[in-house]
Amino acid sequence: MLVRALCLRRQGVKLTPEELRAATPLVGTLILDKSTYKGRDGRGNQVCLLMPTGNSTVPHVELFSARLIRIEQRGILIGGEEDIWKRKKRTTYPQVLWAWPFSPDAEKIEPPKSASSVHLSEFLAQIAAIA
Repeated sequence: MLVRALCLRRQGVKLTPEELRAATPLVGTLILDKSTYKGRDGRGNQVCLLMPTGNSTVPHVELFSARLIRIEQRGILIGGEEDIWKRKKRTTYPQVLWAWPFSPDAEKIEPPKSASSVHLSEFLAQIAAIA
């Protein structure tokens, strides 16, 4: 499923509302599947991958011991554990991913023009002339 997603934690610590508003959503395909090792590696039976669109094979987000926390009209919450590697040392942090579906066709629809958009374009042209 093609989604936009936000990670709600950074190294196990909840992000503040200001940080969440400033964060850019990741775009990709959300996959919730069984782990290839079926939990024998101590990372749980399920894994959640947020794969980027295109030919990349490296996931944006990889959650081990993934579980579906909540399904709402606004999106879904998936919790799990995220591994961060520093050289040969692995550190595991709790992570929550909030994802909501979207259509790439919706991006192509231009928002309606308002009276202020004319003034804004004139203002931007004046700034460009100064620079």
